[in-house]
Amino acid sequence: MKKNVFAMVVSALILGGPALANAAELGDSPTTVSGGTVNFVGQVVEAACSVSADSIDQTVTLSQVQANKLSAPGMVANQKEDFNIKLEDCDHNVSQNAAVIFNGQQDATIQDTLANTAGAGSATNVALQLYGPAGETLSMGKTSSTVTLIDGENVIPLSVDYIATGQATPGNVTATATFSMVYS
Repeated sequence: MKKNVFAMVVSALILGGPALANAAELGDSPTTVSGGTVNFVGQVVEAACSVSADSIDQTVTLSQVQANKLSAPGMVANQKEDFNIKLEDCDHNVSQNAAVIFNGQQDATIQDTLANTAGAGSATNVALQLYGPAGETLSMGKTSSTVTLIDGENVIPLSVDYIATGQATPGNVTATATFSMVYS
């Protein structure tokens, strides 16, 4: 019996060898091509909470506004767009409150607002005003009002609105701000 099994294996190798060689010639072997790059970014913190990944790099899209709603310096469009910063794994024994500080390119005309950096085709005489958790005007580089932390997930509610720095003209509005968390 052992001889028969051995003979079958040897026969399969002898007869199958040319078939395997032909398969390789016909392109049945695996092909490897370059696929791209994956970047992994993270951060270890010593704080009461960690910022949720979907809050770290977010885009807030404001609704369109008519230029006539922004006809004089200081006029706001009164169409705030809400957004949030989500905090995870919070431990109220470490800190009881959380606040946020925003920084970004400030408008030259109205201090503490975000400048419109849209470039070519941008609206003129328009900036963006941020609002903190209690609805207060949030100045660049200043700490917002606080939110009382609970264990687990917490949300810091914020909003943004258009603000006129003069008679607005139509065009695109873009601004970028970074934020830091303040725990107390």
